[in-house]
Amino acid sequence: MNSTADKIKTAVARLVDSGAHVSVASSSQFIGKKLGLSERWIQYTHIEIRNKLSELKYKKTPFKERVLFLPHCMRNQKKCKAEYNEDGLQCTECGECKLGRLVKMARERGYRATYIVPGGSMLKAKIAMDKPKAVLGVACFEEVQMAFDALKGTGIGVQAVLLARAGCVNTDVNIEEVREKMDLIDESLKGKKKR
Repeated sequence: MNSTADKIKTAVARLVDSGAHVSVASSSQFIGKKLGLSERWIQYTHIEIRNKLSELKYKKTPFKERVLFLPHCMRNQKKCKAEYNEDGLQCTECGECKLGRLVKMARERGYRATYIVPGGSMLKAKIAMDKPKAVLGVACFEEVQMAFDALKGTGIGVQAVLLARAGCVNTDVNIEEVREKMDLIDESLKGKKKR
């Protein structure tokens, strides 16, 4: 374990396990200073702390009760032939971007739905309609923060993965990080993925 992400996850787990009563923002700054992190990694730390706080609920939710949210900015804007409807971008899984792979991964695990959305307002509408017990989202730091805040107190288990390359066009994500969050499940639920 020598990657920056692994070091952050270990530090976050220790912080959460210590029962420290500090804010997520100050905890992120503390870890960032201790590890000498850039602003992007401090944001990553912030999200990992929030993920850790919601992880137990998320892990205890069967895949069939989970929804995946992906940002439409990940599509290959020049080559994408997908169209929008009331459920967001309808991926054709053409292979020109990572969206198709992520949609397929969620479907293979039995996730209730996958939505490729332009932002937070559509996320809220889809959650109100679908009523999932857990949500996995991929987005930029600002959108992830808004989603965590919007879902606070709802009882919905939340996990998030930050975009590896943010912006509003042709963004990117680390597929392995999404797979890791997607597969988080309590041992008692393993083998019941699609039930």
